[in-house]
Amino acid sequence: MTLRLYSSLGREKRDFVPLTPGRVNIYVCGVTPYDVTHLGHAFSYVQFDALRRYLTSLGNDVRYVQNVTDIDDDMIMVSKRQGGRPIAEIRDENDAIFRNDLDRLNVLRPTVYPFATDHIPQIIEATRKIIDAGRAYVVDGDVFFEAATFPGYGQLNGVTIEELAKRENPESKREYKKRGPLDFLLWQQVDPGDPSWESPWGPGRPGWSIECTAMSMAHLGDQIDIHGGGHDLVFPHHENEIAQAESVSGKRPFCGWWMHNGMLQLDGVKMSKSLGNLVLARHLMAEFEPDQLRLYLLSQHYRTDANYHNGDLLALGPRYERLKAAVAKAEGTAGDPAVVASARAALNDDFDTPAALHVLDDAATRVLAGGAAPGEAEALREILSVLGFAFAGARGPATGHLSPVL
Repeated sequence: MTLRLYSSLGREKRDFVPLTPGRVNIYVCGVTPYDVTHLGHAFSYVQFDALRRYLTSLGNDVRYVQNVTDIDDDMIMVSKRQGGRPIAEIRDENDAIFRNDLDRLNVLRPTVYPFATDHIPQIIEATRKIIDAGRAYVVDGDVFFEAATFPGYGQLNGVTIEELAKRENPESKREYKKRGPLDFLLWQQVDPGDPSWESPWGPGRPGWSIECTAMSMAHLGDQIDIHGGGHDLVFPHHENEIAQAESVSGKRPFCGWWMHNGMLQLDGVKMSKSLGNLVLARHLMAEFEPDQLRLYLLSQHYRTDANYHNGDLLALGPRYERLKAAVAKAEGTAGDPAVVASARAALNDDFDTPAALHVLDDAATRVLAGGAAPGEAEALREILSVLGFAFAGARGPATGHLSPVL
């Protein structure tokens, strides 16, 4: 069965065919390290890590880029609240915690892990090209992308530009300078004392969305196969990325598959610092094995809005121990082809990890009951390893690039 993946652009599942056979380029939006990361971040990055590993198991050479947004309004705000503490210091402290959390979850490190502040020349060059393409304008040192000049703006959201203009837009800034309500900043002037860089339009700093466009194009080229991130980024961030990238390169489409994970909630409420309801992955891993947390996260389909309750991981304990015990009986023989085929059929259907894990649950029950076909324990080990479980022998987080497993 061919791998079929759902793309938010077009809202349909399609056979996955990369631009270059045997090579897959993935860009996933990373964190803004102004504060600690929570379980919702772990949900996103474990899902895309498992997808990366699965694509590799299919024989692809996967190049995976995940950025760090280390200059934006939030980073500046936190720096000021902490008495002018250097932004780089805040970034490095929180990024170290984030990386450690993902390492413990056995999430492979990105092939490239770019910081926005290391790509200012590329951001300036991309902005210049958009101006030259007639899709951006300058007002007193601010550079705005003019959304109405880009044909199809709104396509990722499946609505017209007029309908998009009615939505709440976190990129709405300096309205008095803008030609249209959806225009957004590529480059912006800064307040005295804020971080700034020299540019053809005067000292300033990048807008939000142009950072990802510049980093993606710098490390993956003009077009990519998969762009990942939370569905809260569809508008305006990812809509803007399409407009920017295609204006810079003149090539369409910028991305073949837009994959958006759902939001992880706590008792039906979105996790947020302001509500004080953050669940931190490292706190859970102090009580449970990291692979048990990984099992919980992959038991949710990546596109669903999962609802975490206190006690969920404890309740998952028997299932986790059953899988571990069954894998321990693997003897290094060939995996049972029926189990492998059934699990892979589920993964080939829009990367349905919950369905694949149910196949493995049934196999584990047979293995432990003594009624399994030859190779079922090895099939369990094989698929769980592909999904990144350390207890099944999955390669560890320090591997920045995986060779295809043929």
